[in-house]
Amino acid sequence: MKNLFVILFIVAIAICSACNNAANQQTENTDTTTVANGMAEIQFEQLFYNFGSIYQGEQVSYTFKFKNTGSANLIIERVETTCGCTASEYNREPVKPGTSGEIKVKFDSSGKSGKQFKTVIITSNTEPKRVELVMEGEVIVKN
Repeated sequence: MKNLFVILFIVAIAICSACNNAANQQTENTDTTTVANGMAEIQFEQLFYNFGSIYQGEQVSYTFKFKNTGSANLIIERVETTCGCTASEYNREPVKPGTSGEIKVKFDSSGKSGKQFKTVIITSNTEPKRVELVMEGEVIVKN
């Protein structure tokens, strides 16, 4: 009977120890995107840019500026362009609450003509997860 109590006591200590280790590990592995259970929020100065008229073959770029207005680090997970003629550049480091960031978008009009709408899709740890930026303009073919 005494051995049964000793065995139960050892099992109980092992279970408690495992529970504490799991809780500590979960705390250590908490996603760095949350600060006190907050959310990141991305607010762009503008979502749309009209580059006007350019001649075929010219390149135009625009920097979309944003601010993290939330209470957690903002992580830009992915920036997708709708065609190979559009490219993006951005800093992949987390954007702290209250700080700003930029996404530079460049459009190459080679082989294009007429009205152009280029969409850039930003996926981040915000709600909603996706934001669309649009560049618009007209490509004129030189005669």
